[in-house]
Amino acid sequence: MKKYLLIIATLDTKGREAAYVRDCAQTQGVHPVLMDIGTLGKPLTHPDIPREEVLKAAGYTLDFIKGKDRSIAFEAIQKGGTILARRLFEEGKLHGVFGMGGGTGTAIVTHVMRSLPFGLPKVVLSTVASRDVKEYIGTKDIVMFHSVADILGFNGFMRLMLGQAAYAICGMMEKGNEIKKGKPMVAVTAYGINSVCAMNAEPLLQERGYEMIAFHANGCGGMAMEEFVAQGLVAGVLDFTTHEIADEMFGGYCKGIGPTRLETAGRFGVPLVVVPGGLDNAVFSPFYPMPDQLKGRKAHSHDIRFCVRMGPQEMKQFAQIIGEKLNKSQGPAHVLIPKKGWSEADKFGMELFDPETDQIFVEELRKILTSKIPVEEIDLHISDPAFALRAVEVLNNMIQVHHS
Repeated sequence: MKKYLLIIATLDTKGREAAYVRDCAQTQGVHPVLMDIGTLGKPLTHPDIPREEVLKAAGYTLDFIKGKDRSIAFEAIQKGGTILARRLFEEGKLHGVFGMGGGTGTAIVTHVMRSLPFGLPKVVLSTVASRDVKEYIGTKDIVMFHSVADILGFNGFMRLMLGQAAYAICGMMEKGNEIKKGKPMVAVTAYGINSVCAMNAEPLLQERGYEMIAFHANGCGGMAMEEFVAQGLVAGVLDFTTHEIADEMFGGYCKGIGPTRLETAGRFGVPLVVVPGGLDNAVFSPFYPMPDQLKGRKAHSHDIRFCVRMGPQEMKQFAQIIGEKLNKSQGPAHVLIPKKGWSEADKFGMELFDPETDQIFVEELRKILTSKIPVEEIDLHISDPAFALRAVEVLNNMIQVHHS
């Protein structure tokens, strides 16, 4: 089967480099497709998808954007490139995406890549790969190669970098991008001080014929799970760690969730078990400073990070947020509450143990949730093996009913 590699670059400045990647791909038996995202000078190599076609897909013309603010051209090219890449993928003419650039080029290329499914090879050779790249990566499986030198000037070192990145994506494409359909997967959230719950759940899920895929509830991880659910890759969700809501509220270490966190399973009818894992605390560090309003609270030292106890007012707010999200659910949902604590720091004898405050969340949540979503309290700690067993049993029963 012929495999197509979409190569995205500003051909008015990086035409030689794009042509070199094209030639490398051809030596590997890959069919290259060059997309021009430059809008200034003439292309230095012939594109398969000219800039005019990219702009047209977004509803613009080259004449219209000339002389306009640069941001207009940026948004138009970004939008058009995404539309055309998605179209190629749906037509079976896209098996990998390669891009290159500085800050602007990287932003355009990765925007296109983020619109494409998990598993599809995505490689960027970038001058900004040594910086914080989360704005470029988002939740997607994008590989970034640091170009070291600017992609300006055609020389032996740059040819080496371009070739290594090109051969890397060709190798990925040779391997294929199909996520093999084996046992149904169950998505699970976890983070440092309550990861034991996920570890306890995995063998129990395996016994029932599932594979577990765990997502680190660090902001990006929770949102990656939501996208995984939307892509139809999981049979059910054990959302053991809703802690991200606390960090999002206070700018903590695990902030970064979007508006769809905790909503995707319900929107697609995927069975969902929700646990307030980690909601007893928000996490801070020297790089994620604690707001003044939390100073003086009980705290637990984790490493250079520290966990600060959430209070009664936050519990009411968390219940409101989670309750409103779960009430939108079009599928089966079940809330499990471990009465003896929600994290390793929230257990008898530990700094954040406060079952009375935790109970405020439960009482408030019961008021908000519709009658179709049960709230089950269990006289266990979240790390107790019996708690994971109950969660797996509940989810398995929902999945079986859902597919019967």
